[in-house]
Amino acid sequence: MSNPLLPIRNHRGSLFAALFFLGPCFATAFELRVEVGSRKAPGQWEQVADAAVRDFARQTAALSAGNRAALRRAGQMRTPFFLPTRVVLTEQGRALPPSGGRSREPGDIVPTFDTSGPRAFPTDYRQYLQDVFTAARPAMNATFGKPLKGGVVKIKNYDADIQDRYAVAGGYYVPNAPGGPEVRLPVYNNAVAAAVNYIHSLLLAYWADKQIPYDAYNEGLVRGATIQVARTPGSLPDNPTVDQIDSVLHSLYDVGQFYDLYNQNGLGARRFIAPNLLPTRLPPGGNTGGVFLLRYQMAGTAWAKVLAEYPGFIAEFTRRYFADPDAFNDPARLEALGQAVLNFLTGTTNGTIEGARFERWALRQFILDVEDRAGLKLVTQPVPLVADPGTDDFGVFDIVLNAFRVSTNGDETLLSGRSYPIYWRPDFSRFFVTAQDDVMEVSGAYGSVVPNFPRSSFSGQPYRTTVDLPFLGMVARCQLPAGAYSTATRNEPNTFYGTLTGLPNPGSGSEYVLAVQWTGGQRTSIVAQNFAFGVNIADAGYLRAGKVTVRVLKRTGGNAVEVFSRQVNKTVGELCLELSPPESEVAYVFTRQGRLAMVGWPLEPYRPGPSELLRSAPGQTLAARWNPEVARYSLYPDLGEFRQGLGYWTRAASNQNWTVLGRSVPGMPVSVMLQPGWNQVSAPFDETVTKANVIVTTATDALSTFAEAVNTGIIGPNLFVWEPDTANPDDGAMVETQSFAPGRAVFVRSDLPQGAVLVFFPKSGSAMPRGRETTRSRKPNWEAEVRLEQGSRTFGSVRIGQEFTATDRPDVSLDSELPPSRMRARIGIVNMGLQYRDIRRNGARTSYTLRLEDLRPGVDYRLRLRPIAGGRRLLVADGNVRRLLMPDQVYTFRATESRRHINLVVEGS
Repeated sequence: MSNPLLPIRNHRGSLFAALFFLGPCFATAFELRVEVGSRKAPGQWEQVADAAVRDFARQTAALSAGNRAALRRAGQMRTPFFLPTRVVLTEQGRALPPSGGRSREPGDIVPTFDTSGPRAFPTDYRQYLQDVFTAARPAMNATFGKPLKGGVVKIKNYDADIQDRYAVAGGYYVPNAPGGPEVRLPVYNNAVAAAVNYIHSLLLAYWADKQIPYDAYNEGLVRGATIQVARTPGSLPDNPTVDQIDSVLHSLYDVGQFYDLYNQNGLGARRFIAPNLLPTRLPPGGNTGGVFLLRYQMAGTAWAKVLAEYPGFIAEFTRRYFADPDAFNDPARLEALGQAVLNFLTGTTNGTIEGARFERWALRQFILDVEDRAGLKLVTQPVPLVADPGTDDFGVFDIVLNAFRVSTNGDETLLSGRSYPIYWRPDFSRFFVTAQDDVMEVSGAYGSVVPNFPRSSFSGQPYRTTVDLPFLGMVARCQLPAGAYSTATRNEPNTFYGTLTGLPNPGSGSEYVLAVQWTGGQRTSIVAQNFAFGVNIADAGYLRAGKVTVRVLKRTGGNAVEVFSRQVNKTVGELCLELSPPESEVAYVFTRQGRLAMVGWPLEPYRPGPSELLRSAPGQTLAARWNPEVARYSLYPDLGEFRQGLGYWTRAASNQNWTVLGRSVPGMPVSVMLQPGWNQVSAPFDETVTKANVIVTTATDALSTFAEAVNTGIIGPNLFVWEPDTANPDDGAMVETQSFAPGRAVFVRSDLPQGAVLVFFPKSGSAMPRGRETTRSRKPNWEAEVRLEQGSRTFGSVRIGQEFTATDRPDVSLDSELPPSRMRARIGIVNMGLQYRDIRRNGARTSYTLRLEDLRPGVDYRLRLRPIAGGRRLLVADGNVRRLLMPDQVYTFRATESRRHINLVVEGS
């Protein structure tokens, strides 16, 4: 097999290209680039743009239909869907220059309406929109800051309705329309939705033609400001109720109550709608069409959380940005701008948000990861459901899995397949719910189960349930508080609930309790039972957006000692938290070796891109990973991101050490999925994990110890690591290992069609659950290692032996083929492939054929026989040479060609 890393030419291509063909237009997320050519006269460009936006609306409605249906089922969406859009007119692919002349100087925008003609709104609707702007403008300017350019913005009647107004495009903003900047809107039946959407569209106009080139900032800041403006008293006409406003915002803007649950790797992207998705149609049903809608919700919520602590943040941010937009064209400069704003608002040189400097805070918000990276992405969306009285409802959750693969040009393939959810109790013993919830069918990137976690597990007490969703070699995880939100006997939902992770069992006579403090109030002595908590806080101050401090204490008798605390900025309404100690954020010192290496990651990096983590330019990044789906290596950038518990090949020109930040929850077992065939995995903690600390499970089967899984053919018997050759930085051999060392990848094989899951248990943490009882371990009656040596160097080894129940054909519980090396194996046993370990039937005469590769003619080599169990003498048959080889002896030969076959014969007993 050829070296996967030498050499690699950069084939990233147009990784950051985000334009795709859609009829007469190109679209990037909420920006449509519409080619109008010379058709710039009134009535011409509008016709082209209208058609583009209608097509955009139809496709977006199809893509979001399942997501909206899921939100409606959970009671989170009760208003029409709207999606404001920004349109840029182009001629021969180039954006037309902004128009409007002197009216586009800095200052307030002036919305202007047609009073007659086809683009005029009905009089009462036009008056309502005028009232919206009049009422909202003070809050818009205070929250978002003054527009980059003031003057007339035309507001046109655009009624692009779809499916009886359940899904509409929401209007669009054109900064470079021939007659001046323009907003085009439909007519909404819901007055509050019309007001919120109009505010959003007008705030898009505040960017003029200088929007930030990342959706997390450009669209996120606008959506965060829209949330704030809509909730500012007096900013909407006709005095809508708080519930009416929140109904609109919670449907499509504000997911603050679940922000902790949804803050996951896989959300980040430069543009939130992949280039290829809009032209595609999805099958009907509950399909969410990927994560684009969740991305917009999370981006708006992230900035709304900032405003909860600093109401003037966005206004100061945009003021400084508008002063010199070209100075903030990359993430690092935007983060520096964010820190400068915090310093200004706090009057210090070290302003913080949620207790952290802006750069560190942004690092923890996965939605603010604006890099496009190829590879498999898994994102979960769990939503607690209100229990039905008179039923057995105790912990009912709608758990959605989004599974998609990103290509190097930013396209997203919506994947299909099957996942077998794994449900863990707090002690990490596996339990099962109903049969339909033990299998998740994934189609078009969407899979869903709705388990009801039983009351009987802890006699009616709440408990933390860890849910693992294995899919195509990765595992998505969520922590859910069963019985802490709503139960059949306590139907009213709690407003403060969640889980504790990373803490040891409090022990007999002790318990964990929480204290929550907000502006004007507090709640203490909230007991966490089985690492889950839930309480109904009805105080109006708590339910408002603002800063809260959560303290976790360990109480023994009447004495309570604080374990840790966390500052959280919440939006309006309830709050679900996954609380873990500060030790969950870890700093791993990565050693980049100036040679070929097989490495692993004992943490979940905050920014998992290979180029970033290896600190190399994209064109110079050498990384690869064995892909068992296609039985070949995937090279960077196609290989995906560096993830916890997985293994990779890397190569660098020099040694260097640096620190990588990420998450690894203390004491928490970590699951790693194996696909059928060979897999590169690694210890998911910064400690060596032995086989005795690994549990194996598969599909809906019970747990097995590592040895039991080998005996039953779930996984192969041997683990392999790469041992570099000290004389050649790009040479070495695969050698067997008995453990998983941190930072070092290991090859392990699964022999089941559905694969398997390895669960790694740290030395301190949850106790190992017992595996199932199996038949006795199959151990060879005798076994020996045969090494290929030359001088002081070893070029690999194989193992041969015999056992009473074995056959001459490969047996998955005894035999092991060689893993896919970076090159051809130097030594292997020929037996239906190339074997590393070949155990035959005891007592029979048999011959093992060794294949030796990459020999240097004229050089002397040695075969060394080292006994492992028992001892047998072998007959070496090498061409015309016949020689007995006793244990601990060597056979020396001189290579005449690069390849050689040597037989080792065992006489029958």
